[in-house]
Amino acid sequence: MNQPLKRAAALAFTYLVLASCRDTSTEPEMAQVANPAPAVASNTWITRANMPSTERIGLTAAVVPNASGRSILYAIGGRSISTGGSLAKVQAYNVAANTWSAKASLPIAAFWTNGAGVVNGRIYISGGVTRDKFFRRESFMYNPATNRWTRKRDMPDDTWGGVTAVLGGKLYVLTCNDEDDCYTELEPLSLYRYDPATDRWTFLSFSLPVLGRPMAGFIGGKLYAAGDAGVRGEGNAFQVYDPATNQWTRKTPPPQPRWSGAGVSLGGKLYVIGGLKRDPDGTIRRVRSMSAYTPATDTWSTRAALPSQRPELAASRVVVNGQPRIEVVGGARPGNNLQYIP
Repeated sequence: MNQPLKRAAALAFTYLVLASCRDTSTEPEMAQVANPAPAVASNTWITRANMPSTERIGLTAAVVPNASGRSILYAIGGRSISTGGSLAKVQAYNVAANTWSAKASLPIAAFWTNGAGVVNGRIYISGGVTRDKFFRRESFMYNPATNRWTRKRDMPDDTWGGVTAVLGGKLYVLTCNDEDDCYTELEPLSLYRYDPATDRWTFLSFSLPVLGRPMAGFIGGKLYAAGDAGVRGEGNAFQVYDPATNQWTRKTPPPQPRWSGAGVSLGGKLYVIGGLKRDPDGTIRRVRSMSAYTPATDTWSTRAALPSQRPELAASRVVVNGQPRIEVVGGARPGNNLQYIP
C-alpha cells in the first residue's frame, strides 16, 4: 500500500475506534463557575468544571501560572468528537477558581501534535495533523501575558503524535516523522531538541523500536517514554533516554500496555493514564487504568483508575493550595476535566 493510503487508513481506523465516545451536546463558549476543589484523600480522582463548547480529543495541554501564582491550564487544538474535524480552539482553565475562558486560537487547526512545553512562561507546540494537509512541521509559541501566538522555526520534518518534555530550558520532542509510518510499520521514533534562545532544532537520535503514540516525562534528568507496539500486536515498550550519552535503554514495561493515553512526571514518578489497548484477539479497547513508574526501583505500581475509559487525553501538573496534582482533559462530557490527587 502506498504511503498516503496507509496514513489515511490509520487515521480512519482511529476514528472508528473512538466513535463510541461521541456526544453531540453543546455548551456556550463562556467561563463556567463552580466551587473550588474540595479536600479529598490521596490517590483519588475528582471531577472539575467541564470544558465548554466543542467536545474534543487529540488535544494538548500546558500549564503556566498567572500573576497570582495560580495554575492556569491551556487546552490547545484537538479534533471534534462529533465531526472528526481538526480544531484551533484554545481554552484556559483556572484551577483554583474552577473556571474556563476562551483564548486566542492556534494559528492552524491541528490535532495529534507533539504535545507542548513551557519555557520562561511561554508555551511551545509543534507538528500535528490537519484535515487539509494531514502532517505538519510548523512550531508556534504562545505568550499568555499578551494572548498572542508567534510562529517559530519549522521542525526539520513533518511530525505528529509525539510528546514534548523540557530540560534545561530546552524542548525535547519525541515524535513520528511523516515518512517513517512509525505507528503502523514499527519504526523507531525521532528525538529532536529545540532551543528557544536560538530558535534552532537539532536531531538527537532514534528511539529503540517501538513506542506507539508515547507518554513521557523527564525524571532526574532522563527522559522516560512509554508506548505500545501492540498497535500491531507485538506487546508494549518502555525506554529511557540519557541526554548525557545520547543513548536509549529498555526498562520494565508497564503492566497495562497502552497508547494514546496521557503521561505526566510528578514527584519522581511517571504516570501513564488512560488510552487504548489491543486485546489478544485484536480487539481495540479504551483504558481506564493508571500506572506509576519509580526509576529508583525500575518498578510500576497501580494507581486509582480514571472514572471512565478515555483515550487521546492531555494532562499536565497543576498546584492547588500548594499541593501538586494532575489535571487531565479531553473526551465527552460529563467528566472531560478530571483532577488526580497523588
